[in-house]
This record gives sequence, C-alpha cells and structure tokens, in this order.
Amino acid sequence: MISTNSKNRIVISAIGFNSSYGTEIYEYFSSSEKPKESSFIIEDYDPQKFLKPKGQRFLSKSTILYCSTAFQAIHSRGLVRFIQNTPERVGLYNGTELSNLEDCFAFDLTAKNEGPDRVSPMKVPNTIANAAASQMAIQAGIKGPNFSVCAGMAGSIQALDIACLHLKQGITDYGIVASTEVRNNYQKSIQKSFGDRNMSPELGISMILERRESMDMENKSPLAGIVMMHSEIFIDHEVSFETYLYSVIRPAITQYDVDILIVSGGLSAIDCDAFEIMVKESYPLVSVLYPENQYGNFDNAGGMFGIAYAISIFNGNTHCRISRKNILILSLDPSGTIIYTIVEKITS
Repeated sequence: MISTNSKNRIVISAIGFNSSYGTEIYEYFSSSEKPKESSFIIEDYDPQKFLKPKGQRFLSKSTILYCSTAFQAIHSRGLVRFIQNTPERVGLYNGTELSNLEDCFAFDLTAKNEGPDRVSPMKVPNTIANAAASQMAIQAGIKGPNFSVCAGMAGSIQALDIACLHLKQGITDYGIVASTEVRNNYQKSIQKSFGDRNMSPELGISMILERRESMDMENKSPLAGIVMMHSEIFIDHEVSFETYLYSVIRPAITQYDVDILIVSGGLSAIDCDAFEIMVKESYPLVSVLYPENQYGNFDNAGGMFGIAYAISIFNGNTHCRISRKNILILSLDPSGTIIYTIVEKITS
C-alpha cells in the first residue's frame, strides 16, 4: 500500500490523450454518444507530429500511440527543458501488456514459415516487451527508470503505482505513465471470447506524476492528488470474486469518506449486479460507476481511463456530481490481480 502525506503527496499534473474522436479527453467524456464500432480505429496515431519521422513506419501502432500521448503530456506540463537538463530524473512507465503480441506472432511465423532471411531486422524492436517505453526514451532523451508492467487489465494503475513509489523514494522528480489500446486481429479474437463484452475503441492515455511541492513552487494547481494505492491477489476461492473485492475496498470507502466508486479495467471479470448489491447494502449513498459500459471494455488502459474520468467529474465535465473530495478507482484482472487508488479533488 502506498499512502501520501502533505509533505510527500503525489499529484497528477497533466494528461495526454488520443482517440478516434480527437485528443481532448474531457470532450470525449462530455459526449453523450456511445462510440460506434465503425469509428474504433484511430486515423492518425501521432496527430501533433511529436515523433521523429525517420523510422516511424517500422514502429507498431501501440508504440507510436504511447510516444505521442506521452509527448502531449510533456508539452502540456512544460517539461521539455527539464528533460534536456536532467534526463535521469524522469521515469517512463508503460501499463500496456497485449499491444505488441501480434507483432511478435507475425515476426515468429515469418521466420518459421519463410526462413530467418525473410524477417525484417527493422521489426525486431516491436517484439520487445518494453518497445514503447524504450522508443520514448530514445525519442525524448529520457534516461531515468524505464518500466513496462504486465498485469493484464489492471496494468495501467500498476504502472502508476511504480511511478508513485519512485517519486516517494526520491529516485525521480517526474513520472510519465502511459497506456494504450490498439485493435488488431489478436485483440479482436480475445475480446470475442468474452461473448457480450463491449468492444472498446483505440486510444492512448498518459499522465505526468510529480510531488505536490514542485507544483507549489511554480504556483500551479494539479489536476488531482493520489491519496493512496493498494493491490492484492485473489487466492481465497472459497468465496466469490465479488465478495473478496468488496472486502478489499470496504475499509478504504469508510476511512477516506468516498461517495463515488469507479470500476474501470476488468469489468467483464465480475458480476456487476452482485458486487453493487454488496456495496449498496453498507453504503447506500455511494454511487458505483462503470465507464466501460459506455466506452467499451479495456485490455490495458482501463485504470488510467477511470482516473481521468474521476478528474472529469471533479471538473464538472460529466453528468455525475461529487459531494465529497475523494473517488475510489478499482481495476482488476481475471487472473486475480486487484488494485485500487483513491484520488482527491484539490481546490487550492
């Protein structure tokens, strides 16, 4: 568990975003329309042309999307000069697990069926697990920690968790965390195996994390504060997954006076009705929200998407209203990984 105090509080200072509907995430949330499957695919993965054009055609969609949204957040926060002067104090974290698997399959099958001479050496980087974050380090000149998290549908919040840890330990001054959703034949086949699971559109989302004191020194206000994070593995199969989930989050709902609970990332792995009944029995005033019901189920970015959704609630960009300052965001994976974070509205 990672909790914060006033001297060491971690905040979210900037967000980068790209989708088939554009790069403005709050406009994305304020739209009442449910994304149509015909518009799931992004036309331009680097609309602001942040990436260097040389060699870009050999990069995977996920890598381009990761780098583009990360650059967007960097420019939004104004970190270009800081990165140039102290590149070792900035960390990169990727909360995407599945996006490069199809590239790996294509590479291996080509080598097996047509011979190693038929495999393009320019495609080799796409087979590496940390391809996206490594490419971003090259593109931006970042020399700090570089992590790619494999935690399935809970991966994006796990990546945030590691970024928070490095900030609290003084290893970094800024953490750039991003996660992507791309649609290829591999992902489509997996999503179809879930039956009625809502297909999600392609998107990329990034966040800048830093200590609150650095923003105070610049007289700037953060988008939200990260109050705490907690993760567990579901191994007690004598009770239902929903019962265990409720037992995990119940202490946090009480302690941090939460009135909104967002389940984002892994929604298809639980019985929502059974879970919500448990929550409402003890906390009738707590609203349980499921962004994936509107925007589609996410393989990777659900947790960060849920945090951005919480920030949009703080800003009044959705139909939801909050009477308290804390929102709990829960992500999970069918393998049993559970992680949640509590974010707070910062008013001054």
